[in-house]
Amino acid sequence: MFFHEVDQLTWTKILRVNLEATTWVTRSLIGPMLHRRRGAIVNISSGAAVVVPSHPLYAIYAATKAYVDKISRSLHVEYKQFGIHVQCQVPLYVATRMVSVVAAVDKPSFFVPSPEVYAKAAVEQIGIGSRCSPFWAHSLQWFLAELMPENLLDTWRLSIGLHRRSMS
Repeated sequence: MFFHEVDQLTWTKILRVNLEATTWVTRSLIGPMLHRRRGAIVNISSGAAVVVPSHPLYAIYAATKAYVDKISRSLHVEYKQFGIHVQCQVPLYVATRMVSVVAAVDKPSFFVPSPEVYAKAAVEQIGIGSRCSPFWAHSLQWFLAELMPENLLDTWRLSIGLHRRSMS
């Protein structure tokens, strides 16, 4: 949807899940980890916020996932001295029910892992860097996206959003 079309209930739910829940859970874990002087927190952002320069028609979602990325990376710097590793993982599409509704991706493929394949890759990356895209094919896509001019990516993402909009 265009930003002005998103009703308050919808954007409030997105904010609650991606900002409030992430913040509260992360904050509740820090204290016990400080006491033990070790721990790991893994937050999940999105390629919509990190890999592409914009995500038209999904602006609120992308913006909240950018918050997840920024708070995770900042907390990594704050707490690594206390033995707490905070990591932001940046997936692209994973073949889940949620993705199938949003992106018409309903089965795994070369660039779209199953939840099980993605989870295995994600667990293997815990503790390695403050930000990563655990599934190898997502990392390849991210690398290729960084080579493209931003205006080309912006135009491409808008065309995808408008196409999906016309299909629903």
